[in-house]
Formats: sequence, C-alpha cells, structure tokens
Amino acid sequence: MRKDLVPTEEVTVDGAEFLKVEIAGKDFFLPFKILSGNKVAFLDISGQVEMNEANADMLVDEMKRRGVRFDTIVNPAAKSNALAHAIAVRWAKDVDPSLTYTVVARNGKPGETYNVEASYRSVTSSTDKVMYLTDDDAEFLKGKSVLLLDDVFGGGGTTKALYELVEKAGATVAAHAVVAIEDSPAVPDDLIYLYTLPLYN
Repeated sequence: MRKDLVPTEEVTVDGAEFLKVEIAGKDFFLPFKILSGNKVAFLDISGQVEMNEANADMLVDEMKRRGVRFDTIVNPAAKSNALAHAIAVRWAKDVDPSLTYTVVARNGKPGETYNVEASYRSVTSSTDKVMYLTDDDAEFLKGKSVLLLDDVFGGGGTTKALYELVEKAGATVAAHAVVAIEDSPAVPDDLIYLYTLPLYN
C-alpha cells in the first residue's frame, strides 16, 4: 500500500487553487493546471534550489532506510538534473564515495538515430519523442547498478524509456525514485516518492 512521506493540503489563495506541500518545515505552493484535459497540481522543480535540497534530503534518507544501493544515477534531461546532482552529493558523502558521475538521458533530435535510444510519450506531450544515451555514457553504465530518478511519475512513458535505455546499456535498475506521483493504478509498488499530486478528470 502506497503512503505519502510528505503532508499536502489543497488550498485557495487569492482565488487560485494550490497544493500546499510541507517539506522540511517549509511550505511550497504548487498551482493547479490543466494537462491533457485533466486538472493536476503542477510540480516544476527547475531552479527550485531550496525545494530540491529538501527533496534530496528526504529521498536519500528513505533510500538508506530501505537499504537501497546503486553505483550511479540516470535521469531524463533536464528538469531533474539539479535533483540528481543533489542526491549524488549526499550519496557520495554518506554511502558510496565512488559515486562521482551521473548520466543524463538526452532528448533526441528529429530525424537522427542513436546507438542506444528509446521512444516515449510523456503526459505533457501529444507526440512521440526519443531519448538516448551518448556512446560514452552507455559504455560507462555497462554492468552498473542504477537509480532511475525523475521529478514526477505520471503515465509511465518516460519510465519505460529509461528502463529500456538502462537495459540496452547492459546495466540494471536498483531503485526508482521521484519527488511526486500522479495518483494512478500504474504507479509501481516499489517506487520511492514523497507525495501524491491530485488529478481530476
């Protein structure tokens, strides 16, 4: 059974609806937006230094509590880059000092092909996209145990593509962590997350 680690509350401020999220004693307000015809609390961690630091603290604590071990991190470009960095710094300090490099799954360009690639469709787009690993990153991942990391788990399209890239690179997924999930039966039972984003049809 899934259980949020972080308390949330739907609130109205000056006539606008928000999801209030309390992390490390500080409140963050996520606006409700319409995405793919659904109303959802919208999380954008880009540039959110204080939020990313607090998210990293909590996710690392939860992974240590669960006994998770991994060699490196793979995340999709680019919103979760800062979060991956923050987690890597903590992991290298507290758990494994050999974690000095993480991998970003990059966005492919139309018409180009890559040696290690996967197609996907995210909840925020209506067309298929491609993500890929550089040849050097694919070689680096070979034989490694990986933490998959992203900001939000929605429909699962991005996650499937990340798993495919890791498998094609000859690595294995040790754990999968996100900041938040959209409430859905597709959410994996072993997913590590902090809180749920309400979604209304």
